Amino acid sequence: MLDLQLLVFKTVVEKNSISLAAQELHMTQSAVSQHIQNLETHFGVKLFDRLHRRIAITAAGEALYPYAVELETLYQRAQKAIQTLTDDVSGRLRIGASLTIGEYIMPKVLVMFRQLYPNVDMTMEIYNSEQITAMVIDGVLDVGFIEGPFQLSGNICAVPCGGDELAVIAPPSHPLACGEPCALGALLSQRWVMRERTSGTRRFFELFVEKAGYALDRLNVVMELGSTQAIKEAVKAGFGIAAISILAVSDEVERGEMRPIVLQEGPVRRDFTMIYNAEKFCTLAVEKFLAFVPQHFGQ
Repeated sequence: MLDLQLLVFKTVVEKNSISLAAQELHMTQSAVSQHIQNLETHFGVKLFDRLHRRIAITAAGEALYPYAVELETLYQRAQKAIQTLTDDVSGRLRIGASLTIGEYIMPKVLVMFRQLYPNVDMTMEIYNSEQITAMVIDGVLDVGFIEGPFQLSGNICAVPCGGDELAVIAPPSHPLACGEPCALGALLSQRWVMRERTSGTRRFFELFVEKAGYALDRLNVVMELGSTQAIKEAVKAGFGIAAISILAVSDEVERGEMRPIVLQEGPVRRDFTMIYNAEKFCTLAVEKFLAFVPQHFGQ
């Protein structure tokens, strides 16, 4: 029972939430809370301070956490040793992906992987690229998928995984959405609706602007939104133009709800990257997934 309580404790620490830990572990919130209380009784210390609608790890909890991580790794090593002998690929696979990749690419990849390995229990978190990178560094995720330029620490391995193209989109009535190529410099003073500054899409487009020889302060961003769908709705409502993955707007362009603005500088192509922590123990399920993705991501 103690090992289960430590697993619950570790998940609560990483999620910083009883309710999110319950979702991750497929338990009720009351069951998670009971495991934490039993663990506190066992050690005779408080592991979390219960504040108004949130929790905060105590010094005792911080001291216990590395041992919970180590215990989980030992179980994973034992499981991998047996699975290698029996060729049984199972267990948990925790994946994180940026918004574009998570919404438009990963669902198909996960379906294909699940068809090969039906006993693997997969979960996927969707955040911006900076958050995904941090979660991989911290060991919260087994594998992450990011877009745009990011500085990665020495223990993070990066594997190229295809890419996409950013389209500059506008409402159909916009005078520059006429099909004729337009210089980027003429667009910068337009009203722009963009993702938050830490998103891979935003960073990559800003890098494109700088490579074209323009200062970023010329980019007239009037609205920042945290989701692709919100940006699309803002563009359709006429709030401004946006740079967004062509994967995300293909249906709207086909229906005539938005139009792309052709750039004289050419298409804005970018690469996607799969990342994982070289210092984190790889289960057999993770190893199979790392080998599977480069061969099937583009499909």
